Amino acid sequence: MDDCSQEDIAAQVAQHFPDVYLVNNTTRQSYPVTNNQGIAAADGRYVMLLNDDVVLAEGALDRVVEFLDRHEQAGAASPKLLNPDGTVQPCVRRFPTLAAALAQSFYLHRLWPGNPWTSRYYATDMDHSQTQPVSSIGTTAYVMRRECLEQVGGLDESFPINFSDLDLNWRIGEAGWQIWLVAYAEATHKGGQTMGRLSLPQLRDYHRGMLLMYRKHYAPRRLFLINWLVYLGIAVRFLLKAILRIVGLDRLLAHGAQDS
Repeated sequence: MDDCSQEDIAAQVAQHFPDVYLVNNTTRQSYPVTNNQGIAAADGRYVMLLNDDVVLAEGALDRVVEFLDRHEQAGAASPKLLNPDGTVQPCVRRFPTLAAALAQSFYLHRLWPGNPWTSRYYATDMDHSQTQPVSSIGTTAYVMRRECLEQVGGLDESFPINFSDLDLNWRIGEAGWQIWLVAYAEATHKGGQTMGRLSLPQLRDYHRGMLLMYRKHYAPRRLFLINWLVYLGIAVRFLLKAILRIVGLDRLLAHGAQDS
């Protein structure tokens, strides 16, 4: 996938990898759109979503595929992600509750790192050395079974990059499939943004994703008044985060941890 890059990627791919089919966009598309373009072009029994800042360890993909071959209820799986320095990069999340969202909004995970609300969401109790089923995992290096993909569909293109993976994992679990972390397969991920490093447009998209996620999966189960209080809370949260971003205080509050 070449999403309107400045380099002549198409010519390089054709020269060095003549058997590779490249989707070449002339205009930049969103993360869900480009991934869905790749999914539509694929015809294998498994489809992998792989960020361009990820390096797979030798044999990692083979191990994930072999795992999926042995576990028919697994609709998707991911290798363990590592930071460039070799430390574990947490990529597992549990679906957020209103309490977790409120606690995270007020940086309670900074002021009280062991609090039960954000700890549950960030899955801080998880042992990443163990292969296990998870509620949600990032689509950074994400392998999906074809049957699962055909049942639940690809990424929802109404979402920005943030929360599009959470939505996909929700739909996979809701359809009765399992999602697994395959700990004995590894990949190094150079990316990973914190809230304190997001630009104002990225911050806006983050909160738009939050709003879409709540409206799609939470609002139908809650009372009208509660929903509007949540919508108001998301708007206020964006305004506060934007002000902190403008004055530079967010970088101090968000230093060294991942908010997304």
